[in-house]
Amino acid sequence: MHENKPQSKSSGLYQRYSKLSTSKKVILMVFIVWLLQALPKWVVVIVADDQTSAKIMRFFYTPQADRLP
Repeated sequence: MHENKPQSKSSGLYQRYSKLSTSKKVILMVFIVWLLQALPKWVVVIVADDQTSAKIMRFFYTPQADRLP
């Protein structure tokens, strides 16, 4: 005779999300928004050619020689 194993119910993403507390939901949403904003920037920096990445770095960091009068 075959033993029936109890089937584990895998809850969906929405069900898992709805079980979270409000503070954890807020933290998750902030992380997702941050990730959506940061991901395109990371992709551009990683796959950019040398000239594009140099322009990006120049935007954030001005070399000392450019600051002199």
